[in-house]
Amino acid sequence: MDEHIIPFSSNKLMKVKQIEKDYYRVSLDHSFIGYIRKVSGGWQLEEYSKAELTAENVQLIGNQIDQLRWQLTQF
Repeated sequence: MDEHIIPFSSNKLMKVKQIEKDYYRVSLDHSFIGYIRKVSGGWQLEEYSKAELTAENVQLIGNQIDQLRWQLTQF
């Protein structure tokens, strides 16, 4: 599955890659920072290795993934 760059509040490169349905690997500046999962309409942290993946950031990243999914279905 493809890795996608998503907008983030810092000047760092944030990428997400879908591992399975509603389960994503998140990297920041080419370094793994954790996994997030969509559960019951919200996003939750599954596993993390860096402090950048806070609960607030998980929700922001999840919102970007939701927008990306919508954009990909429009073509």
